[in-house]
Amino acid sequence: MFSAVAQRRLKHDFKERASDLSDGSLLERYLTGDEADAQAAFQALVIRHGPMVLGICRHVLAEEHDAEDAFQATFLVLAQKGGSIRNRTVLAGWLHEVAHRIAIKARVGVVRRRSLERQAMAMSPPAIEPDNQDDTAAWNELRPVLHAEVDRLPEKYRLPVILCYLEGKTNEEVAQLLRWPVGTVKGRLSRARDLLRSRLMRKGLVLSAAFLLTALSQGRVFAEIVPDSLVTSTVSLAQQFGPRRARLTLHMPERAPVPETVLPARIALLSKAGAQLARGRKLLSWLLLSIVVFSTSVGVCVAASNPQSLSNLRTAFSSLIPAGAFGGSAPSACH
Repeated sequence: MFSAVAQRRLKHDFKERASDLSDGSLLERYLTGDEADAQAAFQALVIRHGPMVLGICRHVLAEEHDAEDAFQATFLVLAQKGGSIRNRTVLAGWLHEVAHRIAIKARVGVVRRRSLERQAMAMSPPAIEPDNQDDTAAWNELRPVLHAEVDRLPEKYRLPVILCYLEGKTNEEVAQLLRWPVGTVKGRLSRARDLLRSRLMRKGLVLSAAFLLTALSQGRVFAEIVPDSLVTSTVSLAQQFGPRRARLTLHMPERAPVPETVLPARIALLSKAGAQLARGRKLLSWLLLSIVVFSTSVGVCVAASNPQSLSNLRTAFSSLIPAGAFGGSAPSACH
């Protein structure tokens, strides 16, 4: 059995290597590795994606404590639902969507709470310091809609926008991560900027459109510095309330068992909303598949009830299915 010193050394070595591991590898270590590796892997994910997630939460929410609650709820959902994520190569897209939905849910709660308290909702200073009053107005106008518009982008534009402009990666780093040519990354970023600008213009957000285009063209990153204390408390929540909470490591300092009720009610509510989003995406996929199957079945039944329609259906299928597909001579190879 390793000594405590040896175990701490192994943990330190893994932390040193974590920055070189992919999102998928880190998530797999968290889900299946020993406790030391799991803790270090999850911490590496929080450090890697935390600036983007905190940026989203601060953009949507005015109060710092509300933003930090949404931040922790987002990573708690990752801890609890990480095993159900299919595409683990790039977790930034998944985290962006979950963080934005959780922040929106939190903002609804804030508005309700302040309405009951009869207090006006004050906006906190923007994370990106504007140069003049026009930029201040543009940023305040842009903050509530920026991430909703990013989420609406097609995936081929959305991912590079998140990785470049929300996480601060270079074009070359994004190209390597997504396995695209650098030219493709640049072209899709340009197209994404045009789409964002045109959509904001259609909403009447002229100042926002001009501010965003200038900011992105200058390489400005919409991310935040995550305090070490927030990283530590988030990893601790994942240990206590994630799927691995039942086990205890030998190298960790001893602490009294934490009751379930310690999880703040607000974080529990927000993480539940995020988990529902993760399940909702899967249900939506099944619903769309069911609609396609049902529509096809109805079409076949209608065609079968009408000889003329059935004849037309057979003709259509004959044109789609090559001769010999179900017997006879083998189909020729594609050229």
